[in-house]
Amino acid sequence: MGAKENFLPGAVGLAPMAGVTDYPFRKICFELGAKFAFTEMISAKSVLLNISVNEKYFPKKDEKHLIGVQLFGSDPFELAQAAALVEERGLWVDLNAGCPVAKVVKRGAGSALLKDIDLLKKIVREMRRVVKRLSVKTRIGWEKDEFERIYEALVSEGVDINFVHGRTAKQMYSGKAKWDIYNPGVVPLYMSGDIYSKDDIRRAMELSGADGVIVARGAIGNPWIFSENRNSPSLDDKLKVILKHIDLLTEEYGKHGVVEFRKFVAGYTKDMPHAREFRNKVMKITDVNDLKEAFVKYFTSVSQHKHTLD
Repeated sequence: MGAKENFLPGAVGLAPMAGVTDYPFRKICFELGAKFAFTEMISAKSVLLNISVNEKYFPKKDEKHLIGVQLFGSDPFELAQAAALVEERGLWVDLNAGCPVAKVVKRGAGSALLKDIDLLKKIVREMRRVVKRLSVKTRIGWEKDEFERIYEALVSEGVDINFVHGRTAKQMYSGKAKWDIYNPGVVPLYMSGDIYSKDDIRRAMELSGADGVIVARGAIGNPWIFSENRNSPSLDDKLKVILKHIDLLTEEYGKHGVVEFRKFVAGYTKDMPHAREFRNKVMKITDVNDLKEAFVKYFTSVSQHKHTLD
């Protein structure tokens, strides 16, 4: 479709989310059918300072051929230097020009780059010089939809792939994401925003003519969104994945894995009976075996209740 070759290994990937898309969650999503993913966003400055905490963010050996290393910052030369340093750590380098969170925007990074398209162009130009594969994740504009201008700026500087979240930065996560966007097809384009089901994936691609989508919040507690299987997962399938996720988090973070898992509890128990009481109980658990046992008991009771209704 595009004039540029698409180096991504598929149409549906896991979007980057700070504090969520760590190695354990990426692994779960890959096993259920996600074709690619990103690291959580990493500050270009911290890469140049060689801060050791970054090691936990970089892709691991078993996944590096599927992962984009996402950088954020606002200085063209810092970003280019950092990109050169991390390029070999993943499949490609991605520039974050989309994050609308205040602490990132205050530093002139993330979606703040959309306020100054000339600076954005300069950043892309410098990064393009040093890396083989470069994508930019953006929004449709700062305050209003200026995606046509943003797209043309990125394409003119040689970006390989564009990921776009169909909201302005000012909208944050409110309102409805726009899928019907400007897309001349010069480079592969991937849509993001409000993708919560397989139907959403299909519709977003139809409306935008995009090459694919990246799923963000719609994957939390629902990694089955990536699976080829049209059916919803059974309670057994769900429980297996939950227990595996807890184990992976424990391997990664030790005892703290239990706390990390709390971000996923609401998603995994969405629309289940008595989920609120169960969540309240689970959020207080600090021991990994107690946590797993609580899920087994809860799922068993839901399953028994279901059978009596059937």
